[in-house]
Amino acid sequence: MVKQSEHNSGIAQDKLVTELLDSGVSNIELRREYGNSTISEFDRLSKFRMKKRINYFYSIPDDLFINKHLNLNILQYVSEAQRLGASYIKMNLGDFDESNDTFIDYLLTIIPSGIQLNVENDQTESNSDIEKLSLFFEKFEGRNQKVGFVNDLGNWIFTDQDAITATNRLLKYTRFVHLKGYVLDQDNKPKTVSFVDGKLNWRLLLEKFSKDLPIALEYPADDVSLQADIQTLISEDL
Repeated sequence: MVKQSEHNSGIAQDKLVTELLDSGVSNIELRREYGNSTISEFDRLSKFRMKKRINYFYSIPDDLFINKHLNLNILQYVSEAQRLGASYIKMNLGDFDESNDTFIDYLLTIIPSGIQLNVENDQTESNSDIEKLSLFFEKFEGRNQKVGFVNDLGNWIFTDQDAITATNRLLKYTRFVHLKGYVLDQDNKPKTVSFVDGKLNWRLLLEKFSKDLPIALEYPADDVSLQADIQTLISEDL
């Protein structure tokens, strides 16, 4: 999202990746909707990864469950992640049915050992209900932990849920953090901004996480602002 304006102007994702690499970024979340999902594109991005020794997080704008059944497109997404050399796949929860456990073994079987599947809270109530997310992650307790949670700290406001309450409840499942802020417009509606400029109590929230959890910045920003925000994080030593 930090390169959203460039993407909207027609710049290809592999070009955006090279721009981020030039700025010193070593962990990049690729967005499936930004690419053309061709083998040649995957291979170019994979070469960037190997040459620069970077980590890819693969964001997929799709639900893990559709009509209360596992979305079988997960097979395609896993294949794409492997081609990219991505270590993480991110999806939305979707139409999860807590009474059905049959998906667990299948899901854990198809996810390779080198890839972690993460489910994120987005800006919709259906995908971000704390109780529903908790019930899903509880299914994997005591199992191979290939499935985890992406806590998007700036999204809880969009579903009228408290970020601190949600973070505490889902902390033990959290494997990845998205950091952004928000402001309220004249109609009291939230708008995404940099964590530095927004109302989110990000320092308090980040103190709750292990220092080895990856943190992604996810909001519109130019290169200068992005570098300044990265330095802010580094200086906090959280």
